[in-house]
Amino acid sequence: MEKDRSLQPPPPHVLVFPFPLQGHINSMIKLAELLALAGFKLTFLNSHYNHERLVKFNNIAAHFERYQGFEFKTITDGLPLDHPRSGNWFLDMYEEALEMKMKPGLREMLENISPPVDCIIADGFLGFAIDVAKELEIPIIYFRTSSPCSFWVYYSIPDIIQAGELPIKGSEDMDRLLTTVPGMETYFRCRDLPSFCRETDIEDSIIKLYVKQTQKSSQADALILNTAEELDGPILSQIRTKCPRVYAIGPLHAQLNTRLKAKHGESYDHFSNTLWEVDKSCIFWLDKQPNRSVIYVSFGSITSTSREQLVELWYGLLNSKTKFLLVVRPNSVIGKDGEGEDVVVELMEKSKDQGYIVNWAPQEAVLNHPTVGGFFTHNGWNSTLESIVAGVPMICWPYFADQQVNSRVVSEVWKIGLDMKDVCDKKIVEKMVKDVMVDQKEEFVQSAAETAKLAELLALAGFKLTFLNSHHNHERLIKFTSIVAYFKRYPGFELKTITDGLPLDHPRSGNWFLETYEEAILMKIKQSFREMMINSNPPVDCVIADGFSGYAIDVANELGIPIIGFRTSSPRSFWVYYSITDIIKAGELPIRGSEDMDRLITTVPGMETYLRCRDLPSFCRKPDIEDSTVQLIVKQTRKSTQADALIFNTTDELDEPILSQIRTKCANIYPIGPLHAQLNTRLKAKHGESFDQFSNTLREEDKSCIPWLDKQPNRSVIYVSFGSITSTSRDQLVELWYGLLNSKTKFLFVVRPDSVIGKDGEGEDFVKELMEKSKDRGYIVDWAPQEVVLNHEAVGGFLTHSGWNSTLESIVAGVPMVCWPYFADQQVTSRVVSTVWKIGLDMKDVSDRKIVEKMVNDVMVDQKEFVNSATDMAKVINQCVSIGGSSSNNLDRLIEDIRMKRLKTTFVRKEFT
Repeated sequence: MEKDRSLQPPPPHVLVFPFPLQGHINSMIKLAELLALAGFKLTFLNSHYNHERLVKFNNIAAHFERYQGFEFKTITDGLPLDHPRSGNWFLDMYEEALEMKMKPGLREMLENISPPVDCIIADGFLGFAIDVAKELEIPIIYFRTSSPCSFWVYYSIPDIIQAGELPIKGSEDMDRLLTTVPGMETYFRCRDLPSFCRETDIEDSIIKLYVKQTQKSSQADALILNTAEELDGPILSQIRTKCPRVYAIGPLHAQLNTRLKAKHGESYDHFSNTLWEVDKSCIFWLDKQPNRSVIYVSFGSITSTSREQLVELWYGLLNSKTKFLLVVRPNSVIGKDGEGEDVVVELMEKSKDQGYIVNWAPQEAVLNHPTVGGFFTHNGWNSTLESIVAGVPMICWPYFADQQVNSRVVSEVWKIGLDMKDVCDKKIVEKMVKDVMVDQKEEFVQSAAETAKLAELLALAGFKLTFLNSHHNHERLIKFTSIVAYFKRYPGFELKTITDGLPLDHPRSGNWFLETYEEAILMKIKQSFREMMINSNPPVDCVIADGFSGYAIDVANELGIPIIGFRTSSPRSFWVYYSITDIIKAGELPIRGSEDMDRLITTVPGMETYLRCRDLPSFCRKPDIEDSTVQLIVKQTRKSTQADALIFNTTDELDEPILSQIRTKCANIYPIGPLHAQLNTRLKAKHGESFDQFSNTLREEDKSCIPWLDKQPNRSVIYVSFGSITSTSRDQLVELWYGLLNSKTKFLFVVRPDSVIGKDGEGEDFVKELMEKSKDRGYIVDWAPQEVVLNHEAVGGFLTHSGWNSTLESIVAGVPMVCWPYFADQQVTSRVVSTVWKIGLDMKDVSDRKIVEKMVNDVMVDQKEFVNSATDMAKVINQCVSIGGSSSNNLDRLIEDIRMKRLKTTFVRKEFT
């Protein structure tokens, strides 16, 4: 028998009461709908002013009619309806408007509402709500709509002041680390404090207001935070020491979308809760752009920019050659005599070929659009979460309050964006947009140049060689190297090109090789490669393809041609990539927070005793284990084992334990490295010359550093270079430089042009300043001839990014390393250098002058065992490439197997007409 509904208790009646600002309303109305989905009776209490704007620009009343008992009520915010509510009005007017007028209005409504309210969920910045709730004996939960990190910083401000870490003592003090915010001591600087903390008066009323409202949150019965344990676990643990009952239920917009789809088969994005009129024409414009080619630029509902700032931002975007969608709210540009609005009209006209400007955009839809590859943001917490959920990297330009904290966490903790706080300069905007959006093309050209060494080794053996490159990268090799003239010495050596699937003028923005893999690489390169192989004259007897080119295996197998995969990164990183599926299956990914970083990974056979979460490739730090980048890299790595053989740029002596593991998946392996040493050895034997006469670098080398080195004592100089891609902030460069200076060790420092991020040209100016200050102790160049430098007798150490080529060059030269990895396989390599081979130190995830000083001293002065270990290893590795050595023998075996066509059990070329 059906239960009598009249006997069932009524649903709980919950009052949701947001702070009267767009961002707060945005997340709290989502929470209200989630509770309505659970069957609760909801009353959403908004200010008169904001309720009118919601009704004006949204279908809010019609949308919430589906929820029985969902009711909107309004209350004064203490200001007349015609008040502009501009800037930080809510701080200036808190006591006289919000507290004095909203508080009695809230009490009166709660006393008279029917049915009575069972629970209040109030914005955590409305401290007076707790007074009313306690007086009326109604349970109250505070919802802090900002980030947990910013909440914790606000809470810690009294301790920061008590420790003498506030006030900030001047601009030179901005990059000082703060030690009194538990859980954030290793990365949180004065510069990252909320904007109001820059006041010189620690008795400032705004500081006191934030502290009072935040500390009052711990008096609530519970605390709701719009985050996930996986994002903010370490800080949530700290917050629970003050407020034990914490509900981390975010990101709320994703949570709501998921539950709406489950219940109604619809997503939330068709309903907008914005207080601004949305211009959806931008979606049609986005539909016409290539995948991941557009950067979305929006600074939220409060940020105002000066005319000068907007011009700098706009020129930076324009000069980056990246398409952009720019949101400029009405009246958000500050100028005199109407200049603000005029400049927006002018920019719209000038941008029409490269950008699109709107007053307000449907942000969730934009961020989830396939053409959007980056987000230039103010780092409001809602915007930050929406970008994270959409998988869009960020450039952070915070405006005030919690945004300063968020931008630091995005860049330094999660490493999913760049922090541009306190800067508004067209050159820096251009550089950061390129860093986030433009493919790191040099990485691929360097890979091609490395493969060219292998090609030359085979040419030395008398083979006819065809070196197949993309049109785009071939042009860059010709522009920056003498590759054509150099290879003329080998009869039958031919350079050919093939499309990479994109037009030559395509910006190749973002990780285009990942995002367009199927539509560009698979669909176009694969077909072109197949046609070239069919029409090649004479026919190709063997293909050696980059190990990331899985499509080449399909074509070679179809045509019955033997194929060898060449993995240009380290064998250990290859093995980690291969094992990612098993790591995920075992629940060891995703990483659950900073406290989880030093946990050992147990599911990479042969590396169980030393590989930590911190040492996994950088893309493994993504919270989404279904991320397309992770999935593609795993797929391509596993496909490598379908080749007839694999080549690795290593030796049995360096990597035998891992090579044995790899052989369980691909039996035929040729460890023939280090290739640069192998090639030098064979060139000297055949021509009496070494390979270093031909440079495959894409930069102009400053060889003046060699005469400088000639004047230094043996093993007295540490060489510092972070490769062709790594960029450093001005702050990081300062820490590195001071660490070097304080170590009392002479140094040769490579600082590439435009590799230092600073404001108003500070990057380049600062390098000049350092050169002047360093002239007695160091030497700074744009680019150095690295092999020559590392083999110079004056060089005793290498501070490196741990790229595989740089690591091998250092090993061959017998130079111990200090490792500061930047991305991808470098994280793995730095751990192996320090813990397995014990020829250096691992400085990953750190940029602190004291640690730099200590590690440089350890490698250069104190711990001679590093020198001894590096020297011993160099002897072994150089022996490997000598006649009779393991790598030399493996190369001979490879040459003979190709010559005798032994790579396939049955070698039958298929004929095609």
